[in-house]
Amino acid sequence: MLDPETPPLLAASEKAERFDQEPVYHVSRDEAPFLVVRLRFGSPGSAAWRLWEFRLHPDIAGSLLRITGPEIEAALAAPNAEKMGALRIKPNGQMFLAMPEAPVALPLAALASPHLVVREVRFYDQTDHHSNLLDEREYLLHPGERCLPLTGNLVCIENNATGSGKQGRGREGFLMLLLAPLHRVRAEWSPVFDFLFAWQDRMLVMSACPAGYSLARLAYTGGRAGATRALHGLQRILCGAGPGENALVLSNTWGDRAGAAHLGEQFILDEITAARDLGVEVVQIDDGWQRGATVNTAGDNPEANAVALSQNGAKPPAGVWNGFWAADPNFWEPHPVRFPRGFAPLIEAADKAGVRLGLWYAPDSSDDLANRERDAAQILRLWREYGIAHFKLDAVKLHSRLAEQRFHALCDRLWQESGDAIVIDFDATAEHRPTYWGRLHGGPVFLQNRFTDNATWHPHQTLRALWTLAHYVFPPRLRIEFLNPARCEDAYVLRNTGEPDPLRPAAWPPEYLFAITMPASPLAWFENSKVPAAVADRWRPLIATWKQHRRAFHSGNIFPVGDAPNGFSWTGFVSVVPDGTFYFLIFRECVPTGTAVFRLPSSCVRLPGSATPRIAETLAGEGTVELDSTKTFIARIGHERRFLFARWRTGET
Repeated sequence: MLDPETPPLLAASEKAERFDQEPVYHVSRDEAPFLVVRLRFGSPGSAAWRLWEFRLHPDIAGSLLRITGPEIEAALAAPNAEKMGALRIKPNGQMFLAMPEAPVALPLAALASPHLVVREVRFYDQTDHHSNLLDEREYLLHPGERCLPLTGNLVCIENNATGSGKQGRGREGFLMLLLAPLHRVRAEWSPVFDFLFAWQDRMLVMSACPAGYSLARLAYTGGRAGATRALHGLQRILCGAGPGENALVLSNTWGDRAGAAHLGEQFILDEITAARDLGVEVVQIDDGWQRGATVNTAGDNPEANAVALSQNGAKPPAGVWNGFWAADPNFWEPHPVRFPRGFAPLIEAADKAGVRLGLWYAPDSSDDLANRERDAAQILRLWREYGIAHFKLDAVKLHSRLAEQRFHALCDRLWQESGDAIVIDFDATAEHRPTYWGRLHGGPVFLQNRFTDNATWHPHQTLRALWTLAHYVFPPRLRIEFLNPARCEDAYVLRNTGEPDPLRPAAWPPEYLFAITMPASPLAWFENSKVPAAVADRWRPLIATWKQHRRAFHSGNIFPVGDAPNGFSWTGFVSVVPDGTFYFLIFRECVPTGTAVFRLPSSCVRLPGSATPRIAETLAGEGTVELDSTKTFIARIGHERRFLFARWRTGET
């Protein structure tokens, strides 16, 4: 229950003075117009004020709200437990909530019905240590619980009484999404809860604590699928690039676990040639291209380090993971031994091959990113001098509100000065970082490090991560890996029996491995030049086919269908394109039956009726998709561990 000593949130100052401003029209990153309404509140004789900004877009049923003001920023900059609220639980289990003293919570709003389902969605990053990246919990609220404080970034509130009518639109609901890093990242400066549901005067009431962040509030129909559609639509608007614009096939040299040992001019030239032949569009050089040594590369290529150190006259490096500028003012120059001619020969070769070059980069997090301007200037110099526009940002440490704001300032400068040309992969594998909801614009989330050397990469696990997150995160926002299956097969042996792991990478056809990444932004997590010809020959035609359909596939509403991948299921995705085209990407894992019936999220997707079954056009893989009704389709795949990529267009029979 709410602590009785806490002032009621429904109370408002009678002295408050409101200042209305005229609405302002803007153009969003997807080039559609939107409306901004700003309301400024102040009190006579006080310097305090609060600005409520509402952003309304024609393609979303709702708005984005951001509340700012000096009191709010002061509370976030110097937080303490009292100002941000507190939870107290008695020995009998009764919970008391002390509301935040700082003005960070929205006024309580009464809900029309007390019989609502609240679904909290909690996300997990730090994927070096987590593989199950999302969990949900549904609450049917009861007066005995008194209050329910939640700290997930997303809650969905649905009415069970709706969705059963003749129109079959599915449950009606609305969602609240806090566009902020996960709560564990900002726990030191954010309120004790993100969302609150409570019983007050026999009414179910709710509140939220946006506290310096934007809060999206969207209405939807169609239950879970409706929430998926609403969230994906919001992300299209906020992310900026059109469908498929940044979902390029990007290779990264780190995936084969050689670190920086192989890095050098000739090696990267070979990588560019192999990328061109395979269909990879960006060759990204990971840690080790730079002069300075990190904790991950200090031991690689000792001979090259010795030469570099003799030129610099420094002690042998131990490697750093922060304080890069203090370690070496020339830390971010090309390595003088690995790349003695700089990047010019690489850029020339990449241009001739029709391939782009990308780099790994680690902004200096020292003193709350005090060197952000130096980092931004260095990245922009690499872009201006070499045309390098793809950067993976790693090693970021957001340990304060100030650090977070400075990180955003760094990113904003990159995109403002490059005209949005620079694309960032935001690493989500460790530390405290923006990940899923802290920074939507600018590039995908580099989701996870998985390797064959230590048997941490299983294709069905990668598919499961994508399938699970895709219910809420627009799939092209996720950089999803496929690896060289010919490497380290001996690492996939079951310890208890000595038998090969039945779900090892080599047990799946090579093209299946790439197909997993097709709803997302594919990561070729390997050295291109080390891929066996037999594997590359299987990948090449599928990559070419996917490129032909990538933009259309990503322009649709992408719904996960079937069961959650676990190595032994029928699963997949359906993309419903605005022009009436349907794409089907279906996976038959290790399942004995060759036929599966999939239910469409019919409240959101309805196939045109027909007196006879219709067969979709098979684009890649094996099998068929038969559209047997407006609500279901039948997939037939003749063998286990196979996939099917198919398309059906309105008017086809």
